[in-house]
Amino acid sequence: MVSPAERNVLPMETGRVIGARALILVSLWAVAGIPACRSAPDGVVVATAGGSTLTMEEVESRIPAQVANRATARDKKRMVEGWLEKELLYQEALHQELEEDPRVAARIASARRELLVAELLEREYLRDTDVSDDEIRAYYETHLDEFTRDQPEIRARHILVGTRSELDQARARLRKGELFDQVARDLSVDESGASGGDLGYFSEDMVDFGFWEACDKAKKGRRVTTATRLGHHIVEVLSRREVGSTKEMLEVWDEVQQRILTQRRQVRRRELIEELKKRIPWSVRAEAIEASEGEEQE
Repeated sequence: MVSPAERNVLPMETGRVIGARALILVSLWAVAGIPACRSAPDGVVVATAGGSTLTMEEVESRIPAQVANRATARDKKRMVEGWLEKELLYQEALHQELEEDPRVAARIASARRELLVAELLEREYLRDTDVSDDEIRAYYETHLDEFTRDQPEIRARHILVGTRSELDQARARLRKGELFDQVARDLSVDESGASGGDLGYFSEDMVDFGFWEACDKAKKGRRVTTATRLGHHIVEVLSRREVGSTKEMLEVWDEVQQRILTQRRQVRRRELIEELKKRIPWSVRAEAIEASEGEEQE
């Protein structure tokens, strides 16, 4: 649970903008881990460190496709700076011959082992990634008690403007009978304006406390105004979902799909271990383990 000070004002930020930013920040570290190119670079060079180079093509290739069109020049600059910092530190680590330290060498070997195991399992899992609609429906129907809401949710639409005069302008248009969604498209500075101001469903922990409080107190279908750090809002509550109500299947569709895949992967991992035990000599000395426990107690 985030504190009120850390909350975003709008669920649209949480679901789209902040989600995109999170992916871009993940990409920053992915770019930071790009192996340095020491031969002639193939592309537009955007950074160098010693004999290493980073190209724009390498940066852009690490940005997830779903947020590629939202990555700004500032985002890309941060990615490049992340790569530069990590490359400078890496080169200094090589200069100090840290890989010669037995403890460091052991950690490198352990990391290599973990990476190879992860890659092996990932390739095994990729062989079975299709989940049918019927499987999802069947899982949902047999696990309904696991998809109940533990907090209320509100669906609302809003018009967000920056100044009091813009707020008065929006209210005047609504009083004249103009449709809410049209005024939102024309005047709202929030990206939800493109969809008529519809924010979808959100819970208290997804939005600014003041925004939630205004929605929580508002009657369904009645318009209220409130102010947040983003500006002035005209808000209309469309519907509510109470604590204890069951989430609709479409709401948890992706979650159910992931649950099914996780179960399959657990089964496949166990099957793979059993297959390997038949092919690779192995042993476990239980008596030695038990003896060591006795020695510790003494």
